[in-house]
Amino acid sequence: MLKRLKIMLYLCFITCIFLSQKGVAYSDNALGASLICDNVLPVSGEEFTVSLSLLANSEPINISAYRLKVNFDSSKLTYKGIYSYINNDDFESYNNGNDLNILYVTSERGFDLNSGDSKIVLELNFKVLSNCDIGTNTISATIDGICDYEAQALPLPEIDPITINVVQSGEGNCDLAKLSAAEYKLSPAFSSDITKYSVEVPYSKSTMEFEAIPLDQEASVKANRKTLKSAGTSTDINLTVTSADKKSKKIYTVTVNRLSKNTANDIEDDDYTEIITMDENVKINDDSNNTDELLNEDNVKNNSVELQNSSAPLVVRENSFNFILFFATATILAILCVFIIKHKNISSK
Repeated sequence: MLKRLKIMLYLCFITCIFLSQKGVAYSDNALGASLICDNVLPVSGEEFTVSLSLLANSEPINISAYRLKVNFDSSKLTYKGIYSYINNDDFESYNNGNDLNILYVTSERGFDLNSGDSKIVLELNFKVLSNCDIGTNTISATIDGICDYEAQALPLPEIDPITINVVQSGEGNCDLAKLSAAEYKLSPAFSSDITKYSVEVPYSKSTMEFEAIPLDQEASVKANRKTLKSAGTSTDINLTVTSADKKSKKIYTVTVNRLSKNTANDIEDDDYTEIITMDENVKINDDSNNTDELLNEDNVKNNSVELQNSSAPLVVRENSFNFILFFATATILAILCVFIIKHKNISSK
């Protein structure tokens, strides 16, 4: 059934390519699109990411199929892959030299944009070739067909090209003086000469920020991303240090390992930690070897102030209780004996 739906959507998409210029269901400026580059000043051998962002300008829009064509100079750049926050299984990409074709078709409803909403729908990873000349390079993109789940054609948005400027790797100071990940521990320990690190975070962590301070106060540091991929996966975050003269760069890469939800190091939302306190519930296991340790005379003496201020009942060991009971009974019997003797003496007189 799903296969048939997908075939139908492919057919609808082809129909949209011919009908997209008519756009009878939406206004002419209903959809906007733009390319965003995370690093417009790469050096030879460096990777960068180009993101496609879609914007619903004037009315709610559903997008269930589109085709994107990307053009770049393959003698200077190489295409590394595609990543999407929506569903990677619904994307197909075909690279032929300078041309990259990407097709998005889903058997489900796709994704919705409310009026005024903007969404990054995919990321394209490129790498500057090691023999790339210094200078500018242009990456352009067009959408030549797009439709909603009802196979209604959307107007084709114009996309401005982006320009990247490949710079030379010079002798400027691009070292970091400090790199930390808040309460999380980097492995190995930070050193300005080490450029590869890893860090482990819980599954609930969806974004990551670092404190990165360059050794040269005039240098700049930029991270290629903050968001993490899904739980149970790893995300490489590049921290690029650019020298003050903009001619040198150094990249520190941190691989963030986001634990899966079932990992023992994580605490589930429905789990709880039982903490034994003197002013709440006190639980004692008679078979435990820790009972005597918890209630020995030293602990009672050291915590006498807490016991006096506590609202919880005082817990006494069983053998101590038996001794006190015996002592109290003997005392009462002794008092009774003294009373009887005195009473006999008075009667005899």
